[in-house]
Amino acid sequence: MLVIAAMSSCSTPDAGVLIPLKSGADVSWTKTILAVTTRRAAEKSSPGFLFSGERDNRVHFLSLTISMPPQREPGTLPVADDHPDPKKDIALVSSEELSYSDFIAQAKAWPSADPVAKPRALVFTHGYSTRFDSSVVRFAQIVEDTGFQGVPILFSWPSRGLTAAYGYDKDSVNFSRDTMQQLLETLTYEPALGGVDMVAHSMGGWLTMETLRQIALSKGAKTLDRIGTVVLAAPDVDMDVFRTQVSQLGPLRSRIQIYVSQDDRALRISRRLFGGKIRAGENTDIVQFEELGITAHDISGVKGGIGKNHGKAFGDDATIAGIGRTLADGTRSSPLLNGLETIVLSVPRLDNALLSASAAAGHR
Repeated sequence: MLVIAAMSSCSTPDAGVLIPLKSGADVSWTKTILAVTTRRAAEKSSPGFLFSGERDNRVHFLSLTISMPPQREPGTLPVADDHPDPKKDIALVSSEELSYSDFIAQAKAWPSADPVAKPRALVFTHGYSTRFDSSVVRFAQIVEDTGFQGVPILFSWPSRGLTAAYGYDKDSVNFSRDTMQQLLETLTYEPALGGVDMVAHSMGGWLTMETLRQIALSKGAKTLDRIGTVVLAAPDVDMDVFRTQVSQLGPLRSRIQIYVSQDDRALRISRRLFGGKIRAGENTDIVQFEELGITAHDISGVKGGIGKNHGKAFGDDATIAGIGRTLADGTRSSPLLNGLETIVLSVPRLDNALLSASAAAGHR
């Protein structure tokens, strides 16, 4: 409890890291990512954040162009919240808020690295205590270090970015489940895309697993069939609960890859908060995952990682390269969308009329 009390003294910084580079900045290399968020826009007095940790009753769509420093080592995350240097820091070049239709149009028009295959979408969901600006630069790093060539889509739920806000964050992921479900259904049934892969970290693993379970229970087997690889890095999920979630996923369970570590101190604290039950992300009994039909990777031997060993899956160059290979291999073996162009389906749209209702339900 003393640890938790110490954590509660953390405060939000005055500025985020998404302060646009000045016009004419010497930018060497950029990445464009799309973003979907259930967060409320940040106050103008809080530069560099774009979105706050508060929940909104509408969904926001964005396109962000990020400058990547040319000499950055894989797994590193150099940023600056004051005068970012494009030669040294991951930095924002520009951001544009999109309408739902423009978001879909950009995803559909995404260039494919393969002249034959359609581009795939990669949906990344961040973890607990993560600000919007932090989730953007982290995802840009993941996209570059995995070598992903498709449509990168960040799903950012309303985390306050404060260590002491664990309970609020947990409710926020539940608040965002319906929106994530609608996003996955929209993407998996989009004929211009070749499928959807997912990467989730920490509490984002809870959101991902709960959403996939919700899709399964709503008889969304076709949606699950069109999801390829699901990577769970340090998922903050009770292991018993994880088993019940997996039990609903059918063949998709064989396409789940989980990265675990016994020295993840953040998950150790989470376990203490929740009755001493081991979290899936710290369970290194690989046999338990094999019995569920899941491939598990024990990265306990990997050194460090930002955030109490909690981010080591993305902070180690060999591990992040392995995730990239996993995504690439999954693309070659994932279910084909045969005949999808001829199917006419009623898929929920990510429009604000629909989402206002789901947001209101989340407040009850």
